Amino acid sequence: MSDAFPNASLKRRFAAILYDFFLIFALWAITLVVLQAALGSGATVDGQLPDKPPLATVWVQLTCYIETYLFYLYFWRIKGQTLGMQVWKIRTVDEAGHLLSIHQATTRFLVATVAMAPFGLGLFWALFDKDRRAAQDIWSHSRVVYLGDKPYASERR
Repeated sequence: MSDAFPNASLKRRFAAILYDFFLIFALWAITLVVLQAALGSGATVDGQLPDKPPLATVWVQLTCYIETYLFYLYFWRIKGQTLGMQVWKIRTVDEAGHLLSIHQATTRFLVATVAMAPFGLGLFWALFDKDRRAAQDIWSHSRVVYLGDKPYASERR
């Protein structure tokens, strides 16, 4: 395991997750507006909504889930950081300190989906792990590292 950077604290990880949630929520809102325009409002002539409006389908939920996966896949695989992670100066890397492979990023996302569902309990595993790794870190052979106080060139000028 590369020890060039220490593993990030839960505080930083939660802050980055919250920041990213607002970005993802905005993406979902845009997606829903586009789908609403494409599918129609679903209202009947008398203004009543039908029993199953178009936006309450599993397909819409699946679309948003895939959109979220692609968001994380892009940032973890190409940049190593989501926008929230950049703000909080943390990065997701493999155990050798390199960017994640597509397989690792996918595994990380799928495990995080299950691990975070019950009130973020998978992330709290980091409180008990000696290396402060969450469930998704362990299963994907990755870690979230803290880059230090001034990791970006723009901050060092």
